[in-house]
Amino acid sequence: MVILDSDHARDHVLEELRIFGRLMTAGNYLVVEDTNVNGHPCFPTTAPGPTEALETFLAETDVETDVTREEFFLSFNPLGFLRRKT
Repeated sequence: MVILDSDHARDHVLEELRIFGRLMTAGNYLVVEDTNVNGHPCFPTTAPGPTEALETFLAETDVETDVTREEFFLSFNPLGFLRRKT
């Protein structure tokens, strides 16, 4: 399991996703923290960040989101719990 929670700029997060995504094996998790920023729904005036990076990454890979990990329907990481497809 890898948890990404450093720089929240889109390009930085996307590069981290690409690096760590290559290391994921079937069933492994990667968590992208703070996908709620940049208007998702918090801080609508910030620059593109984790959610925008996540959207690009998911379109490039066979990694999927696991919304069952968003307990109580409240998360600072909406759609940010990623699992390598088996």
